[in-house]
Amino acid sequence: MYFKMDQKFKDYFKTNLRQIFFYIIDDCNLRCEQCLYKTEIAFQIEKKEVDFDDAIKLLSDFREMGAVKLTLMGGEPTLYGIKQQNRPLLELIKKAKELGYEYVRIDTNGQFNSSLLEQPEFKMLDEITFSIDGPNKEINDPIRGYGSFDKCVKNIKRAKELGYNIDITACISKFLIERDEDGNLYLDRMIKFAEDLGIERINFHNLFKTGVPRDCFSGNLDISIKDWFRVWNEIEDKVDNKEYKIPVRIPQSFTTKEKFDENPAYYGYCSCKTGSRILIHPNGMLRVCSLMIGTPYAIARYYDGKIVWDDSPTNELRAHKMDENTPCTNQSKNNKYGEFVPVCVSFKPKQQEMIWKELNWENKRIEDKIRVIVADDNEETRNQVTGILDKINGVDVVATADTPEDTYNKIIKYVPEMVFTKFNFENDNMNGLDIIKKSKETLNENVPAFNFIAKEIPKEDFLEARRMIGDKMNTIIREQTQVRYDGIINDYKDYKKMNV
Repeated sequence: MYFKMDQKFKDYFKTNLRQIFFYIIDDCNLRCEQCLYKTEIAFQIEKKEVDFDDAIKLLSDFREMGAVKLTLMGGEPTLYGIKQQNRPLLELIKKAKELGYEYVRIDTNGQFNSSLLEQPEFKMLDEITFSIDGPNKEINDPIRGYGSFDKCVKNIKRAKELGYNIDITACISKFLIERDEDGNLYLDRMIKFAEDLGIERINFHNLFKTGVPRDCFSGNLDISIKDWFRVWNEIEDKVDNKEYKIPVRIPQSFTTKEKFDENPAYYGYCSCKTGSRILIHPNGMLRVCSLMIGTPYAIARYYDGKIVWDDSPTNELRAHKMDENTPCTNQSKNNKYGEFVPVCVSFKPKQQEMIWKELNWENKRIEDKIRVIVADDNEETRNQVTGILDKINGVDVVATADTPEDTYNKIIKYVPEMVFTKFNFENDNMNGLDIIKKSKETLNENVPAFNFIAKEIPKEDFLEARRMIGDKMNTIIREQTQVRYDGIINDYKDYKKMNV
C-alpha cells in the first residue's frame, strides 16, 4: 500500500470495494445548467486536478482492496493534462489496465479534439460514455451549451467508426418528458436517437428536487413525481416488452411506501451500505454518495501520503442506519412525498451494469406478476382459460393468440414467463412442439415455460420438448378448472424461488 490508511477506512470497505469514480479534474469546457459539480468547478483553494503520482498510487491501493471497475470523470476528464497533449490522462488509462482493472471507462461531454480517439492508450478504454441531454440540438444546446450537440455527435460517430464501445448518458429534464407533435415522448425519442447512432446502451439520471444540497445549484429542469411515474411506467413497459434495440438504464427514483415495505431488501439498495464504491476528488475528499458532491460531507480525506477517516459531524455516513434497509437517507431528510418514498439515485431496476450484477441485486427482486400468454383456436376455451388466470393473484395475461404463428410472434414480442397453449391447432401443420422450437431458437434462455392444453400428446414430442427446454416444459392440462390452474401457478412460484 502506498497510502497509510486509517483502520476505520479499511474496516468500512472490508472486501466489498469494487468500483472507483475518479473525478480527476475540477474543470470543464461547458457550463451545463443541471451540473452537480458547479461549486467544485467554480472555485478551488489550491488543487484543480489530482496529482498524477497520487492518482497512480490511489488506483494501485484501491485495486489491492478489490476494485475492478474504474470510471474517469470530472469536470471534463479529457482536460486532464491538456497542456501536455493529454499524456497524463493517457498514461492513467494505460496504468489502470496494467494494474488489473477489468473495466475502465470515461464519462465525457464529447467536446474534445477527435484526434484523442486515435491514441493507442485511449483505445484501451473498455467504454466511452458521452453526455448529451436531448435527441436534437434544440433541446440539448440550451441546457449544455450552443454548438455542443453537433460536436458531441461528431465525436460519437468517429468513435463508432473506430470500434469503441459507446454509451450515452442523459439527464431526464422537464423537456424530455414532453411530447412532440406526434405524441411521442422526447425521452422515447432519446432512446431511439441512441439506437440510430449505433450506441451500445443508454443511461439516464434524474433531476428531482429532493431536499439535498444539489437542489440549490442544479438549475430549474426538475420534474414532479406525478409526471415521472406516468413517464416511468410508459418507458418500463416498452423495456419489458423488448421494444428497444439497446439496454436502457433508467432510475426508478421513487416507489410507494407499500411497495417498499413488501420488499425492503430490494428497494433499500444504498451505495453507502454496500461499501462497493468510492468517489475520489482533486481536493482530497473521498465520498460514497454522489448527492454529497459540492458539500463538506465525505467519509475521509487523502493528503500527504495518508487516508484519514472523518470522525467529525461531516462524515456522510452519520445519518445512515447502516444495518437497516431504508428509503434513501439523504433524500428523506427534508422532504415528505405523501404515499411515495425515495430510492437511491443509482437504483435502476433490471440494469445490466457490471457491479449491480456482481451484487446479484436483481435476485432480491420480487416480481409483481407472472406474465402469461394464452393460445387456443377455440375462442370459448381461450376465454375460459383467460378468465381462470385473471382470478389468480400475481398473474397478468399479456396477450392471447389463435394460431401457432400468432402464438410464436406474441411470445417474441412480449417475452412472457409462461405460455398456456393448445398443442394441436385445427387446420395447421405447426403444433406446440414447433412453437417451442422456434421460441427457443430466438429467445434461448429467455424461452418461457410451456403448458399444453390437450388430452394427450405424443410421448416422443413431450420428451423432445423436455430435451429442448428442460423443466420449462411444464405440464399437460386436460381439464380447465380453477383448482388445476391455481396448482400450476403455485408450483411455478415455488420453482422460481428454488432457482433464484
